[in-house]
Amino acid sequence: MDIELARRFGALVKEKRDLEAELRRVKDEMGTLEPLVLDEMQNNQMDRMHLDGQTIYMHRILTSKAKGGNRNAVVAALKAEGLGDLVAEGYNANSLSAWVREQLAADEPLPPLLAATLDLEEIVSIRGRQSAAPAESKSAAALRNLENPS
Repeated sequence: MDIELARRFGALVKEKRDLEAELRRVKDEMGTLEPLVLDEMQNNQMDRMHLDGQTIYMHRILTSKAKGGNRNAVVAALKAEGLGDLVAEGYNANSLSAWVREQLAADEPLPPLLAATLDLEEIVSIRGRQSAAPAESKSAAALRNLENPS
């Protein structure tokens, strides 16, 4: 057996463990700083800033969830509205949220029976990237249409 191969592998296992620990530390610190940075950005009416080669921006996503946690009512409403393809035993919350965003982004109202079973919530977090901003997202268009109905 080549003991040097085993030593190298062992060293890589340790390095991986150390890097994962460092990543956990960085994520924890980011989690602590995120609400502070979000507050600062909101207080200064900023949705993005560019610094040190990074763009720090407010990421907004509209999600939908069952009112009062009543998933059965949502399942019944989805089926009644011809949206049974979103339903298995229950329904996929991410698929439903995506469908809701698409409807609202297209300025289409949600079916009344379904709308009565959902609470819409905007989740705001801080993210960073190196590239230029993309075109308006479905969430941004959906929120704009909710705020300014035609």
